[in-house]
Amino acid sequence: MPAEIILDGAFPELFNEYVDYKRNLGYVYPDSRLYLVRRLSRFLAGRATDERGLTRDAAEEFARPRDGESAGSAAGRRGIARQFALFLRWKGIEAWVLPELSQPRRARSFAPRIVTAEEMARVIACADARPVSRCGPQTQPVYAMLVRLLWCCGLRIGEAVSLRVGDVDLAQGVITVRKAKHNRTRLVPMSQSLGSFAHHYAVAVGLVLEDPEAWFFPSPRGGGYHPCSATAHIQRLMLEAGVTTATGRAPRTHDLRHSYAVACLAKMQADGVDIYAALPLLATYMGHADIVSAEYYLRLDPSAWAGIEQAMADTYAGVFPHGTV
Repeated sequence: MPAEIILDGAFPELFNEYVDYKRNLGYVYPDSRLYLVRRLSRFLAGRATDERGLTRDAAEEFARPRDGESAGSAAGRRGIARQFALFLRWKGIEAWVLPELSQPRRARSFAPRIVTAEEMARVIACADARPVSRCGPQTQPVYAMLVRLLWCCGLRIGEAVSLRVGDVDLAQGVITVRKAKHNRTRLVPMSQSLGSFAHHYAVAVGLVLEDPEAWFFPSPRGGGYHPCSATAHIQRLMLEAGVTTATGRAPRTHDLRHSYAVACLAKMQADGVDIYAALPLLATYMGHADIVSAEYYLRLDPSAWAGIEQAMADTYAGVFPHGTV
């Protein structure tokens, strides 16, 4: 087991809170990031000041490129210094924020793997069929509930595993997602079927509803689940269900959030809802700042091409020749 990375420099309580804040936003903070956070913490500890914050001199010195250092390493340190300063400002602590580098943005070629309803049904069936573990008898019902929550509500994985019992109103069927991305809190209604399943889940896991601070998804060792371990488990379920990317790997858990947005758009369209009027509602439900952010999640499901081709057939009749050229 790898050694735990302890943030043992200046202001450890602030740096630990910063890491928790990022993880609660859905970011997976790997060891490479934690090393950079610890490096900044130790760098500030070596400066002759006890004042909490980040001055301009300290930020620029930490971010300054070193001799023989790669551009990626320098960018990593600069990014940590900038993000930590923004976090401090959010906390009301004075900090100098490094300006963004004016570099042309590279075109994004990544496309999320859109999981269809039929594929997700197989993933859910695999979660339901998982045998009960001796080490953690709660593991099977936890993941049966978690995959349903991600698929039916479009939550970020960090938001889901951070839920407390008091955040899930089983009587009203409403989830409160607290201090998510950009420190937003939102209400997420559950469907009737998901709310009913949540009732059965609470009984199966033995949740104490009178303890609002207890974890809604309790881990076998006590406490909550880490987003990384939850992601790895869900990806194993996807592979077991035969849901893979073009490279044969399991999709990201965040791809389920993209898939949720696509499924919502398709359902609204099928129900005759004005898409432009519904997009602000979808953006609010998913916790986005505006419809531009929500539109980023919307992709064409491959199954939609047949319907598009059929709908446009009469419009373009005779425009494109069918014979060989």
